[in-house]
Amino acid sequence: MKTQVTTSAQLVRTSVNPLANLSARVSFSRRLASTELIQTLSELFSAVLEEEVSPMQTLCLLNAVFALVMAVFPLGIPLVLRILFLLWFGIGLLQCRQADMGQ
Repeated sequence: MKTQVTTSAQLVRTSVNPLANLSARVSFSRRLASTELIQTLSELFSAVLEEEVSPMQTLCLLNAVFALVMAVFPLGIPLVLRILFLLWFGIGLLQCRQADMGQ
């Protein structure tokens, strides 16, 4: 039986690859943006905002809206959790701005 010794550098290289994780997230976002539901929501947002909204912009808007709902509507949540949701909402707004939504 042959035993293989793995160095710590090999372990770090194979277990933690942030670029591979980023490409997996981007791929997931693109697949999600191409779904029929997101396409329909893009058309709805386009009609409401009276400008063209791409599917990726729709995902940014949904992220911000969900964060706002989680920060405002659950009445019995602790203050720390509410602050985390508000931070999430702020990050969601920044992402919308980066997606050319705030012009």
